[in-house]
Amino acid sequence: MKKFLNRIFGKKATQDKLQSKSLDEILQLEDATETVIQIDELLWGKSKNDTNFESLNDYEKNVLFIGMLEREVNNGGFDQYFFNSSGEYAHETLTALKDINAPKMAAILHQAIKIFPTVPIPKNAEARRECMEKISETITDNWDSLDNEFYQYPENLTELSIEYVKNNKSKFQL
Repeated sequence: MKKFLNRIFGKKATQDKLQSKSLDEILQLEDATETVIQIDELLWGKSKNDTNFESLNDYEKNVLFIGMLEREVNNGGFDQYFFNSSGEYAHETLTALKDINAPKMAAILHQAIKIFPTVPIPKNAEARRECMEKISETITDNWDSLDNEFYQYPENLTELSIEYVKNNKSKFQL
C-alpha cells in the first residue's frame, strides 16, 4: 500500500510545495475535500520512509486510516478494502471512526469486520488474501450491502476529519 500511495502522493515537488503550507493555512481552505486531500498528502509525506506509519502519532494515523478507508471502499467496496494493504488497519480504522465521532460509519465498518472469515483480520496481506479466497457468496453479498450503506454517508467523514484536526491541532506535527 505504501508503494502504491507513494506513487500517487509521492512526487517530491508536490510534497515540497505542500510542506511549505502550514496546517493553519490548509485548514483555512474553503473546499473541505481539498483540505482533507492536502492534510492526507502531508501525512503521507511525513510517513513516506516508514514501513508501518511509525513516524505518525495516533491522531495523525486516525486521519490517514479514515482516508484509506474512503479511497478503497469508494473505489472497490469492502472487498477491495480488505484485499489491499489498507485492510491491515481495519481495527485501527474502527477506533479512528469512533475517535472522530462517526459512530454510524464505525457501525458499518464493524459489520464488515464481523463477517470477515477470520477475526481479528490478519495483518499479513497473504494470510488476509488466503482467507478472502474462501469467502462465500453470502459474505460478498453482505459486503455489497454494506458498501451501499457506506456510499450513503450517514456521517460526513470529510467534515468530521477536519473538525477532528482542528480540535486536536496541537497533536498534528506537520
